[in-house]
Amino acid sequence: MPDERKKDRFTVRSDTSGWTVFEIWAGKPAVVAGVAQTGLSEADAQHMAKILNEQARRGDSSMRK
Repeated sequence: MPDERKKDRFTVRSDTSGWTVFEIWAGKPAVVAGVAQTGLSEADAQHMAKILNEQARRGDSSMRK
């Protein structure tokens, strides 16, 4: 596994209605603009996880709670 992936904050998991972007650190689905990232297509979930991980790696302050 590349070192970069070991530091990922978000991953994709299947759920009952599609795919979820899961926030590893919090142990729950990611929330973007007040919307839980659940029930997505696999492609959309992968895309969102990639964007969120890139923002987190850059230290984007909007990612902090």
